[in-house]
Amino acid sequence: MTRVIQVEWRLRSAAGSSCERQATDAGVLFDDRRAYGTRDWPLLQDVLGMDEAPVVAAVATGGPADTAGLRAGDEVLSIGGVPAEDIAAARKAGNLVAEALLAEIAERPAGVPLAVEVRRGGGAPLRLQLSPVRHCAARLVLVTDRGVDAYSDQSNVALTTGLVTFARTDDELALAAGHELAHIINGDRKGGGISARRRMEDLADERGLRLLQCAGYDRASALGLFERLGSRDWLGFLRAPTHRSFAKRVERLRQTAPSGICPVPR
Repeated sequence: MTRVIQVEWRLRSAAGSSCERQATDAGVLFDDRRAYGTRDWPLLQDVLGMDEAPVVAAVATGGPADTAGLRAGDEVLSIGGVPAEDIAAARKAGNLVAEALLAEIAERPAGVPLAVEVRRGGGAPLRLQLSPVRHCAARLVLVTDRGVDAYSDQSNVALTTGLVTFARTDDELALAAGHELAHIINGDRKGGGISARRRMEDLADERGLRLLQCAGYDRASALGLFERLGSRDWLGFLRAPTHRSFAKRVERLRQTAPSGICPVPR
């Protein structure tokens, strides 16, 4: 989750206003034990110290949450003066309390100080002030799946745990995530012939590469992901017919001129 939030923050910042949907963001992920089976609660308590209150799961380095002093493991007591449990109840969150807290931040005005009250290590409550920003609303969602895969709908990008494990560097992870984020920015939809779909994938490759470069990732290191996937896919089993071979994709991307425009324009 820590790797994913870092890549998410940097890619969303690099996308700037090119996404159709914008949201307020603080560069933080929350977690809550209600998202897990009750039999897992003792383990969460022993390993992560997760009790009844939702907690900060990860913060993006250099983001508003990090700058304000939020740390992984902090228990979240309130946001904007509203108790965390009241936010969950008002949004009918059920077991998706962490999502409700993110939605609360996403709907707040950017640039307006936002108070977040937390408890750290069982101590007294801490009141921290965030200065959230507004940028691309698309989020990276971590999906528990051993398969090496990334996909997107019209709103968010899904990365499997298998992909996060397979990616040796965050540069590689940003390549996969950037490609899918590019599909969202480009407004791509399913359907059409093979040629049209392949052109769609080519454009997503190109924009994805520019996104990761604008986010400060290394393009040469990033392409290692496709190179290693290609070495595993010598019969093409891992590749849809709408995609070029991994070798061809690497060749094309190496020839793509770097873009010095940041954030990446639409």
